[in-house]
Amino acid sequence: MKKHKLIMLLIIMGSSIPSFAQQKDTTAKKTQVKELFVNAGLQYISNLTYAGRRDESSVPLLLPTLTLVSKHGFFLSAIGYFDLNGSKSGAEGLSVTPGYVFGFDSKKYYGGTISATKFFITNSSPIILSSFDATIDGQLYANPDNIVKLTVSGSYRFDKNNSHDIINTAELSKEIFAVKTGATKLNGLKFTPTATLYTGTQSFYQTYYTESQVTRSVESPQTQTPINILFPNQPKQTIITQTVTQENQREVRQYKLLAFSGSVPITYAINKWQVIFTPYLIKPFNQVDYVNNTSKNGFYFLFTAGTSVTF
Repeated sequence: MKKHKLIMLLIIMGSSIPSFAQQKDTTAKKTQVKELFVNAGLQYISNLTYAGRRDESSVPLLLPTLTLVSKHGFFLSAIGYFDLNGSKSGAEGLSVTPGYVFGFDSKKYYGGTISATKFFITNSSPIILSSFDATIDGQLYANPDNIVKLTVSGSYRFDKNNSHDIINTAELSKEIFAVKTGATKLNGLKFTPTATLYTGTQSFYQTYYTESQVTRSVESPQTQTPINILFPNQPKQTIITQTVTQENQREVRQYKLLAFSGSVPITYAINKWQVIFTPYLIKPFNQVDYVNNTSKNGFYFLFTAGTSVTF
């Protein structure tokens, strides 16, 4: 079996962390015919994002992962989520992802991934994934002659409040080896400059106002007049028409450009082990603070660091 992707990070991408699906497995030999592969990893994320968006309450995370992969491409992955927010640090939950990795040609220049993820994260968790119940994800890639890789993906995300979102990404990346080691020249140090564009729907509540005409009865001051004396049972109220302004809220769902991300995964692989560090510079678009009605489109930086072993 020729493993063309490190499945562990493909699963992370399928689990609503598309910014971090950059690693590849360079430790497997082409002649390897094992029935089952096991990948265990540990990753630190300085600030978990959602489609290029970050939440003000986001915290650094530690993600232990365990993935089982069959030689036919079927996999099952589990990811734990531990926030590292000082005295409030603790376990927030986990996610479980079954899926399938496939290729269209023997050299694996063309292929993709399909998966589904179920989240078990506490509702009170500060991490941005806590609002999700599940996702369905798909990815296709083309890397002709291993020159430049184009990846497109789609994710349908089920919110716990029944507000569903669609997220799409388009990504260009180029793998550059600085040093190659080992008999197969698959180990060593490499850089993978990557540009990612995020689009998708956003569900939010918008406040609007309506005006309506209503009739009201008001008390009329009574004065002593000959008519009141002769007819004491005259109505003491007057009917008037009044304009009433009412505040309302409605859910808005729009498909927009969400963010642009630039990253450079730096990977060092030796035999069954990989160590990776990835800096990200992200520019969100069409992001508004609906409380203060102000833009939140400034650049921000985050990074990931981790290690994994395949056996």
